[in-house]
Amino acid sequence: LGVEGVAARTFHAAALAQLNFFWPTLAGSPAPSIIDNKVRMLGQAADAMRLRPSTATLRDIASEIEGRKVSMLSIEQHAALGRTTSGVDSTQLVELQQRYEALKDERHQLDFEDVLLACAGMLEAEPRVAASVHEQYRHFTVDEYQDVSPLQNRLLELWLGDRRDICVVGDASQTIYSFAGAEQRFLLEFGRRYPDATVVRLETNYRSQAPILE
Repeated sequence: LGVEGVAARTFHAAALAQLNFFWPTLAGSPAPSIIDNKVRMLGQAADAMRLRPSTATLRDIASEIEGRKVSMLSIEQHAALGRTTSGVDSTQLVELQQRYEALKDERHQLDFEDVLLACAGMLEAEPRVAASVHEQYRHFTVDEYQDVSPLQNRLLELWLGDRRDICVVGDASQTIYSFAGAEQRFLLEFGRRYPDATVVRLETNYRSQAPILE
């Protein structure tokens, strides 16, 4: 559209760019790399425990880890929910996650969800980083807002700071990423969180007009 100074990115791409930019200054070392296979690393953690879960079980555990992180739960908080995974009891599941996290630390790596967690943690802990981000990015528009997770919404709040320059677009009836931690309540409750917001309802279904159906 010819608009200058606009960055269009996913949450993960924006967070990773900020980590790569600020991490060397804060930590004095390059930013961690991103692991390419969570299931493989979980398998290595399981080997250290002398467990032999199936690949399907490891995939289930990887999904549990992803859900835990995007919901911003610790390993202990997640364990308290009483979730079970076939072939691995609750105590083993806690230890397996702890070993997985330790392996990542040893190898100076992050997983996909850690990118958002680390960026949020950096913005919370480093006022000068937050100030720099707030200076660079002023207005935010979030599409498909019904599909944001608690972690993504927290990161959005940190990017905004105390400003209100935000526009969100979404349709609660099209929430399709609940399995990945998406919560439509952020869209449905937006007007309560931002009582001065203008709400525009687009309720005409142009996709199903007679010429299209014909």
